[in-house]
Amino acid sequence: MDPVSIAVGAALLLLGAVGATVSQRGMEQRGRATLAPLSLVPFGILMGAGAAMIRGWDLWVSMAVGAVVVPVVGVIGRMIEVRRRRRQSGQ
Repeated sequence: MDPVSIAVGAALLLLGAVGATVSQRGMEQRGRATLAPLSLVPFGILMGAGAAMIRGWDLWVSMAVGAVVVPVVGVIGRMIEVRRRRRQSGQ
């Protein structure tokens, strides 16, 4: 692996992670949290492509996995956050 592909892969991972975080928080603030998983798909594709460049994985498979895994993680994180807020407000 050459250092350029590792640097580009890391940049794609970082861009995808920051974009997914900003996108999900923005959707939540606008009251559109139910649509947030769909907005995370492009960022999951970026993260999958970055991981493929760093690890030498198959690009298309990594992009498809990222497009599925990142929204699922976003939904799970949102569920945990909602439960935590309900517990705090119920005390």
